[in-house]
Amino acid sequence: MLEHTLPCWHCAGDVSPRALFCHGCGSIQPPGEVDPFTRLGVAAGFELDVASIERQLTGFARILAPARFQEKGERAQELASAQRAAREKAAAILRDPAARARALLDLADAAPARPATGGQWEIAIAAAPDAGSRARTLAAVKDEMAAELRLLLDAFRLGDLALAATRLTRVEAMALAVEAARRLG
Repeated sequence: MLEHTLPCWHCAGDVSPRALFCHGCGSIQPPGEVDPFTRLGVAAGFELDVASIERQLTGFARILAPARFQEKGERAQELASAQRAAREKAAAILRDPAARARALLDLADAAPARPATGGQWEIAIAAAPDAGSRARTLAAVKDEMAAELRLLLDAFRLGDLALAATRLTRVEAMALAVEAARRLG
């Protein structure tokens, strides 16, 4: 399958959405619409070596360092900044197991709808009669979320995307419950 190209902002030459620089004129390009795995140049998969993500990010930081673009004009500086931000966002997604799972399921057109609330877990935390009970319930939800993340890993290892989608929905709902508990104090 041929990859579509975009015109370079500087010379109008063909540029891949993955490219940092135009092969024709060497100008830095705006971040293209690519998945976080492609953006950081790592293989798409649930089991990632986080250190490899950090190594990639460090390499891109050197390439995109502001000092390298000081004399290349305001547009090049803005694009380098946008590229750095896009890479930081991609790294944040890949560091977070739930966000990484969603990115993988998005790639496979198998991502579930995002839960709107923390569901039963949020209700249980909110219904706790005192701070001590709330803390214990919150700890139980976090333990259950950790177990669900292990089951999510198993679903990806089995190649069962439907099961992975179900597990992801539960993890995301529990994460919403944890966030709601933080707001409660």
